[in-house]
Amino acid sequence: MPPIPVSDAVPTGKPEWAFLSGAWVRPDELTISADDIGFRQAVIAVERMRTYDGRLFEVDAHLDRWQQTSAALLLGDLPDKETLKSLFAELLQRNSDWVSRQGDVGLTMFATPGVASENRSTLAVHLQSLDHDRIHLHHSLGQPVVITPVVQPPPESWSRQIKVRCRLHYYLADQFAKASDVNAIGLLLDADGSVTETSVCNVAVVREGSILSPVDSQILGGVTQAFIERIAARLAITWEKGVITPEMLSLADEVLLMGTDTGLWFANSINGAMIADGTAGPVCRRLQDAFAAAR
Repeated sequence: MPPIPVSDAVPTGKPEWAFLSGAWVRPDELTISADDIGFRQAVIAVERMRTYDGRLFEVDAHLDRWQQTSAALLLGDLPDKETLKSLFAELLQRNSDWVSRQGDVGLTMFATPGVASENRSTLAVHLQSLDHDRIHLHHSLGQPVVITPVVQPPPESWSRQIKVRCRLHYYLADQFAKASDVNAIGLLLDADGSVTETSVCNVAVVREGSILSPVDSQILGGVTQAFIERIAARLAITWEKGVITPEMLSLADEVLLMGTDTGLWFANSINGAMIADGTAGPVCRRLQDAFAAAR
């Protein structure tokens, strides 16, 4: 990878550095043109990951999904996996003082087709802080979930296996949920009325010690969920995939939530009705302990 030009702008924010289309820039310089197809048509591949104990979690799995997404959007001029890994390492090093003050942090990258006349993709990579207090709160007390009337776009429009910034449906679901509980997250439906996922996490139900999550074709394949599935297999916890109705969700012994920032947590209520006694159930606690030890 050739030397990357560095902006000489005065640092104004935290973290100090981000990467944009071949150059190191200050975060307030991380902008895209109003003529960028990503802005004009929301054609944006995105991947978000985080560190645990200072190390990026499941980088290869995130990059596999990234490559699947960028291929689907025909973004063929992006760096390969090893180049991206080097870029991530340099980004963390350039921001090492900020990272050390933050503890674990998030990393987001996105790419667009760029400005049509330039025939070059836009690529950005940047860091962001994690809300550690909120994460701890969700681990210990859970989070309300509201089943919304918002329906996922059909897979005939675009595959649910790609991670993009076309997120209006997620936004509307969360706005619906927060109208009844400001701390709630909205759960989207599929065309058949079954439940799928939220804006930030995969969902699974627990009944009599066994786990059921939506079939892969209904949801974005979660990196955290895949990791927890492997943990469950080692612990001999049955995990199956199938259709989950709203009624099944409401009758569950536990409802697991799995996503990048928060890891593994649980729903303490569904549509305002408490799940069990509103605390983490035995399967969740067992998986949380194993997840903390394995990551």
